Amino acid sequence: MVKKLFEYIFDRFLGKPYNYLSFIVLVIESFFKNFPIGIKAVERVILKQIYFTGIESLKITLQIGFFMGIVVITQITSFIKGIGGINLVGKIVTIAIVREIFPLLISVIMIARSGTAITSELALMKTNNEIKTLRLLNIDPLYYLVSSRVIGFIISITVVTIIGTTTAILSGALTIYLFQRISLGDFFEYFFLNLGIFDLSLFLLKCISFGLIISSICCFYGLSVGKSITEIPQVSTKAVMSAFFYVFLTNVILDMLVLIWQ
Repeated sequence: MVKKLFEYIFDRFLGKPYNYLSFIVLVIESFFKNFPIGIKAVERVILKQIYFTGIESLKITLQIGFFMGIVVITQITSFIKGIGGINLVGKIVTIAIVREIFPLLISVIMIARSGTAITSELALMKTNNEIKTLRLLNIDPLYYLVSSRVIGFIISITVVTIIGTTTAILSGALTIYLFQRISLGDFFEYFFLNLGIFDLSLFLLKCISFGLIISSICCFYGLSVGKSITEIPQVSTKAVMSAFFYVFLTNVILDMLVLIWQ
């Protein structure tokens, strides 16, 4: 009875995280086991993933960064000026833009745009028996298909988030200069004084963690599809919902660790 209760609790609350972590471990193990065999083919898949996830999403990233920077930084500056603490602008912008908003915002865009594509692509390959063909050719699908996509996705989301964050800061600084008469020199002075190695490290950690979580979960669900093509929309939906949940959960955990550390 106790054993069954333990198994139920584990499957109900820890089953999925355990499966995801096990899958990530298998992917990492497969990469180091096979590297550098077929590295040229893996590089091509990585570059294709970077092109689709990173380069093709730059337009929407620049647009969102531009408008979000105007809205967020303008509102922050207006509020801070109202209470007479313009020197706090740099600190709040660092926390709001660099630490919180853009890592999460870009992750949401990537889940909706690239995560679903990865899941659907791998699921279609699975239903068409392409995965089985790779195994018959003695090619490890985790190495050739999954690790390459994970690496390309992590690189893409990190670079895209950096570009989006930079765009937001520049557009916000220009807006408050034009409409609130705060000099660009003062704004960037306050900003860089408050932007430390810890903030940049947390920013990069979130980008890499979110990239790993999104890509691995989407690959996991893509390869979990059965033989029916009608299952593809279902696993795509599950992948998106799971990626959203674990990205936000990871963000909360990292922020809690920051509070404890500070």
